[in-house]
Amino acid sequence: MSFFRKLSRFFDNEHYKKNPVPQNLTKEQFTAINVGAINAEQTGYYCDSLTTGSDVDGIKENLADYYGIEDRESAVGTLQWLFGRGHRVFFDAIKDAASGKAGIINCDELEDDERERADEFLENLRGSIDELIEEKFLASREELALHSITAWDMGRFVLVTRCCFDAGYISEEEAWHCINSALAECRKFYSSWEELASDYVIGRAMWSGYGMTLIGIMTKAQNLLSDAESPWKRVQFGEAGK
Repeated sequence: MSFFRKLSRFFDNEHYKKNPVPQNLTKEQFTAINVGAINAEQTGYYCDSLTTGSDVDGIKENLADYYGIEDRESAVGTLQWLFGRGHRVFFDAIKDAASGKAGIINCDELEDDERERADEFLENLRGSIDELIEEKFLASREELALHSITAWDMGRFVLVTRCCFDAGYISEEEAWHCINSALAECRKFYSSWEELASDYVIGRAMWSGYGMTLIGIMTKAQNLLSDAESPWKRVQFGEAGK
């Protein structure tokens, strides 16, 4: 284990924050909320309710700064993009090149203004492969071609949905529709929290490259998978039901 990973674990204070007012979520709702568990651990949001438990003014500021969301129209547009396209279009374009299966990026589905960013994402991913393998989020470089980063986009989709609800940009009914749709989409690709965690981390590696932030995300994912108090230990990912 590297020095920086040890340092990340030392300062990591995850506690799976719970809403003090019981929400009586169904098992399916709880599972769906925790598609975004890694994001919730980053931000200190509740793991057991639709509302995040965070300050609304702070939520609005973060939505504006990080996602360009300032009202209902921009909220709906961003949520539609995250669910329908997101960063998956970039990963699908670069994964064969990153895995060594192909020599160049497949730009067929990219807009002209997205191609430069695809080059950046490819370098980020290539620079993270050794650490992804070392920490067992990836079996081999070649295996990248078999992955999806649906987990990365859907985790962010759940986070942004919850924030948009707290900000008053979307209704409770709309929020649950989005969050339940995220779970359904993930179940097309994953049968366990382990699989979801791996592809979330791979997506993050593509976006940010290797560094302390990625190490922190890996630690959060590993803790969610192993801690007895983790929300991921309360429900099986593929277990549909009430």
